[in-house]
Parts: sequence; C-alpha cells; structure tokens
Amino acid sequence: MGRLRATTGDGEGVAPFFGLVLALSLPFWILGWLAPVQVLPGLPVSALMAFTPALAAALLATRSGGRAALLGLLARAGDAGRMRGRAAWPLLILLMPALGLAAWLVQGAGPGPGAPAWVLAAMLVAFFVGGLGEELGWCGFAIEPLARRFGELGAALRLGAFWAAWHVIPFLQAGRTWDWIAWQGLNILIGRVVMTRLYFGAGRSVFAVALFHALDNVAAFALPMFGAAHDPRFLAASLAVVAVVLSLLAPDARRGRA
Repeated sequence: MGRLRATTGDGEGVAPFFGLVLALSLPFWILGWLAPVQVLPGLPVSALMAFTPALAAALLATRSGGRAALLGLLARAGDAGRMRGRAAWPLLILLMPALGLAAWLVQGAGPGPGAPAWVLAAMLVAFFVGGLGEELGWCGFAIEPLARRFGELGAALRLGAFWAAWHVIPFLQAGRTWDWIAWQGLNILIGRVVMTRLYFGAGRSVFAVALFHALDNVAAFALPMFGAAHDPRFLAASLAVVAVVLSLLAPDARRGRA
C-alpha cells in the first residue's frame, strides 16, 4: 500500500472536522424543514449540504497550514493522474451503475419513464461537483488520519457510520420510511468500505472516489421514474459481497504494505 503520507488532516483534527460538518449542515436541515421542496424526486433541498465536508476541511486546513494547505486540499479535486498504471480501477468506478441495473432486474419492477440521456449527462456533472464537495472532506481530509489509527477497514466503518447518520434528516425530509432509511444506511456504510478501498488502491485519488460517488447517484436516478422505486435491499447484498472481497484481498493501509 505504501507509507501513509501526511495529509491536511491529523489525528487531532478529525473530531473537530466531524463537529464542523454537523454545524455547517444544520442550516440546510432547517431549510429542508422550512421549505419542503425537492430538487429531484427524493432529493430535498437539504441535500445541498453536500458541500459542507469540503468547506469544513478547507477551514481546518487553512487554520492549521494556511494558504498552502488550502491550495493543496483543493488541488486534490483534479488528482486523476494518481491513477496512472491502474487499469483495473475504472472497472470499480463503474461498479454502482452495474449493480444498480442488476438490482433493478432482480427486483422485477415494471418499466416506467426514465430520464433522457442529456438529463443524465447533466446529472453526472452536477453529482460529480457534489461528490467533490463531499470527498474533498471525507477522503481528502479525514480518511488517512483515521486509517493511521484504526486501519483501513476500521476507518471506513467509522466514516461510513457517520456518513450514513448524516443522511438521516434529508431522507426523512424526502418522505422515506424508517425501514428504507435503515437499508439505505447499510448501503451507505458498505459503500464507504468500497470507496475507501478504491481511494487507497487507486493512488489515493479523490477524483476517482468523487467519480464513483457521482455515478452511484446517477445510477439511482437513471432508474424509471427518476429512481422513485429504488429499493435499497436488493443492492445491499451484492455491494456487501464486493466489500468483503475487496477487504479480504487488500492489505491494511495502517500496516503500510503495497
């Protein structure tokens, strides 16, 4: 895996980072209750909190390292070059559209109107920007100090648990039931394990994880009726298999082996 390099975050900065993300998200949660409108079906206005992890990371990086640290963090948005020589990782980036389609076929739901191609292309751009808003914080700031302390899997599970809980209020504002939220929360947790393996395996590329993140969202909304019939139960099992295989095959980042 290679030695874990220093990042803008450190062991002491992760807890304040999570607290700052929550504080910055609070106005969006309040807005979601005051203005119960949806940007897309199942996507309340509070989903704009997607940029708060990057903002929290930027504030803490600037406080600890000044302008140089801030610019270093922002540069991670375009670090696709770190993936050179890793031909297998694009397949993992495309995993969620493939699993989403497979889950839809297994679910056996009837056909319905889907989004046209130009809408999906626009979604990909928008969700990629939103994915960077999250992953500059989750991967660009928090995951490496967590991995140095808890190992890759331990870091992924801790970050994934926080990430899942962070989504609960927007899910409620979108009218989701508690059983749907529980299953989707499980998907989010497992998904973070896969994304963390992608991050460390693909040269610590924030760009790669943000693209995975964006394609995951687009895959959900590409389903008929803009994903209104998405059932997370059918995705959880297949995603869990992928996460287990990746975790068994991959060395622990904390042990510093390639």
